[in-house]
Amino acid sequence: MKEFIEDVAKRRAIQRTDLLEKDMRIHWLLSVLAKDRFFSRHFVFKGGTCLILCYLGHYRFSEDIDFTWRPQSVFSGKSQKEIRRMISDYKERLGALLETIARVQGFDFRLETKNTTYVEFGGGNKTITFKLWYESEMLMTRSFIKVQINFVDLLLFAIRKRRVHSLLEGTSDKELAVLFDEEYQRYTTPVSLATYDIKEIICEKVRAILTRQGVKARDFVDVFLLEERYGIRVRPLAPQIVEKTRFILALYEKYKRNLDEKRGLIASGELFRWGTEQNLLLESLDEGRFYRFVQRFQKELQDIVRLLPE
Repeated sequence: MKEFIEDVAKRRAIQRTDLLEKDMRIHWLLSVLAKDRFFSRHFVFKGGTCLILCYLGHYRFSEDIDFTWRPQSVFSGKSQKEIRRMISDYKERLGALLETIARVQGFDFRLETKNTTYVEFGGGNKTITFKLWYESEMLMTRSFIKVQINFVDLLLFAIRKRRVHSLLEGTSDKELAVLFDEEYQRYTTPVSLATYDIKEIICEKVRAILTRQGVKARDFVDVFLLEERYGIRVRPLAPQIVEKTRFILALYEKYKRNLDEKRGLIASGELFRWGTEQNLLLESLDEGRFYRFVQRFQKELQDIVRLLPE
């Protein structure tokens, strides 16, 4: 596998071979999850990795995979105790599935709910993070893929079926296929998953910018590229962004604290700052268009924040 990663990295001028390795392992993991009836019917792909693999393509790498429980209606009218019991049952079933996949795919994972090496809970046990460990051939140390599950959320747009694209999508590299037949086939195997609608993803990206601790420049780049490639602007989605943000603020006190800490920065128009992400982009940005977007977008964020409770 190491030689395959190094060859692909050389052909695509990729510096971080460890991220390419993780991207390949994520593709393999998603291909197995997509074939499981329980998983494919009950979980929806979302978040940054969904955005990269299903909508924007590999302009950057994303390291975690995020899903939301699909049939949210099962929690309607239930007490918090009943919801926790239901989530516990779903967690056991999903954990057992991941244990089976781990044995076949060469991951180290055990459903030990009190062992944070493998399982972490958050949000009053409404969110679960499973960690699937592997021996990184590029880093020569243990690394892991986080599978993050959100059981309770507000979905405002129809769920879509999208194809998961690999870095080699759309290429016909016969030499790679011959030299690394097994690895090439596994990395280019077609995978389809239920995913968030593009508008849902934009709303969640903006919500994350407002409520996440700290600021990540990649969130701004994601929204910029979504606007550029899909022609969907943030301002018309303001009502949905406010609705989804109000929902999460009511559920989790930490997000309210994060938003309160950011209000001054948002009001100043100084929210955006480049971090290390700029050096990890696999594609160059039109900087003029991007910085004009940042100026406009920060004004839109100011307008959205005014509609949120203090």
